[in-house]
Parts: sequence; C-alpha cells; structure tokens
Amino acid sequence: MITKRQFRILNAVVEDYVDLGQPIGSKSLIERHGVNVSPATIRNDMKRLEEMSLIEKTHTSSGRVPSNLGFRFYVNHILDQHSFQNNERLNHISDMLVNNHYDMTSTLNEFANEISSMSEYTTLVVGPNHSEHQINTVHLIKATEHHLVMVVVFNTGHVDHLHLSTPDSYSTDDLIMLSNYITNEIQTRNEVGMRDDFDATSYQKLIQQINTLIKTEISNNAYGVFMGGKVKLIDALNESNVSSIQPILQYIESNQIMSLIDHMNDARINVKIGKEIDEGLDEISIIISDYHIDDESEGHIAVIGPTAMRYHDVIQLLGRIW
Repeated sequence: MITKRQFRILNAVVEDYVDLGQPIGSKSLIERHGVNVSPATIRNDMKRLEEMSLIEKTHTSSGRVPSNLGFRFYVNHILDQHSFQNNERLNHISDMLVNNHYDMTSTLNEFANEISSMSEYTTLVVGPNHSEHQINTVHLIKATEHHLVMVVVFNTGHVDHLHLSTPDSYSTDDLIMLSNYITNEIQTRNEVGMRDDFDATSYQKLIQQINTLIKTEISNNAYGVFMGGKVKLIDALNESNVSSIQPILQYIESNQIMSLIDHMNDARINVKIGKEIDEGLDEISIIISDYHIDDESEGHIAVIGPTAMRYHDVIQLLGRIW
C-alpha cells in the first residue's frame, strides 16, 4: 500500500525525470518540491517505491527513474482525477474543412500537424472508416484527352481523387451524364452496373473500370492515416536509445497500430505504455482519443512519445477535443 507521501514522491520523480531527463535523487526532490521531511526519510520512501517496482536504479547514477509500472500508476491517477468537461472544447476541424474546400485529406493532414504542434509530440490522426459511410456524389473531370480524374465525395465530407486512363475520348457532356448516372447507381445499389434502360454500351468498359476502382479504393483506404511531427519522435528517441527507433517507426507505420486503436476500450482517453503496446516497445507511450467531424462521423487521435512524456498536458489537450 502506497502512502500519500510516497505517492507525492513518485509524482515528483516522474515529473522531474520528464523535465530533466536524468535520474532523480533525494536532494533534488527537496530543492525542487520543498518536501518537508529529512533526506533520510525521502531515501527510505524511495527505497519502498523501488521495492514496489515503481521506480528503479540506473547503473550510472545514485538517483532513481520511474519504471513503466511507475508511469502507469502515475497515469492512472491523472485519468481518475481528470474531468472531461464540455467547456473550452476545441472543435474547429469543421472550420478547417471549410478552409480546405471540404477536402478531408488536406483537413486531417493539417489537423495532425496542429495537434503535434500543440502537444509537441508525434501525432497520428485516423480518418473515419469510409467503408461504413456512403458516397454522396461522383464527378468525372477531363484532365487530358485520355486521362480522367474521378472526384468521389463521401457523406463525411472526405474527398478522394482517383485517376483513370482511357483509350477513348469523352466530351464534357458525356462526363456530366456519366457522373450523374454513376452517382445514382451508387446511392441506390451501392455499385455501378449497366441498367437495361441505359443505352450507352460504348461506356460499358469505362463504367466497369470505375466500379472496380471505387471498390478497390474503399477497400484499400478504409482508414486514412495522417502523421504530424514524425521528426519529434525520432529526436526524442535519439536522446535515449538510438537502436529503438527502427522497430518503433515500423510499428507506427504499419497496420499494427490501427489494430491497437481499434481495440481500445470505451474510455474517453486511453493510454498505453511500453510493452502494453507491443513486445519490444519499452521506449514509447501512446495516448489515444476520439475526435468528431459531426454528430455521426468520428475518427481517432494517437499522440506518440517516449515513456517519459508529459502525460498530464497531453491528456488535458485531448480531453478538450470534441
């Protein structure tokens, strides 16, 4: 059982280690936190925290550093104490969407970079799962004589730009007619086919190509993942353990992190530390939350940093995002 004073010392060790990046001793705790007990008492409490595996001794210093279990104890207390109130919520992603002309890709890329800048950590923003949403409209635009751009607008506001090469040339009127036909087919049947009343056999190959392209795009891009501030994680890891960089980057750039995000519980904010994420990932922590585009569409935010990250600040930031 941890006492109030021991918990205060654990908090101080965590916060000082995050700030200073070096082992923390009893003298430092007294000077920085004004703990009104003798150095011997603090050393005894630190020894007890070490016995509980909440802090640990390094080989190069007489001070102590938080263990991953200590970070977990510290984070759980923050989550228990944090109140996710509705006041001062940040919800300007709608404004971003307007400013980016309803291009969801540009909006979420900007959003990822903004959260990274505010948190000072690498950030992943995961877009809504488009396989669960509907296509609103399809527009075909002639780029060159034999090159079309298909603009696919989802009901979430997400916009995809797909490219087609065609052996035939199509007029603007042809493309308007085909755009209306394809939009109607997708909205009513969720795929593009050749109806008996559609007298346009010359368009058959193009329509088949479009149908395949749309299905492939939705399947391959069920999630759009946008990364902001990648270099911040590299810089942080360079300071502690260069050898850990490659497996961590491979993890966050793979589908594994998507599986982790998908299997989060229903808590407002989830925090995973070290091996809680995956074996061999002792060096990082991930703080995950949701964001909303509107009342129906939501995605995920994952802030990634070293285990010695400013948990309180990031949790407070994500708690304000609706």
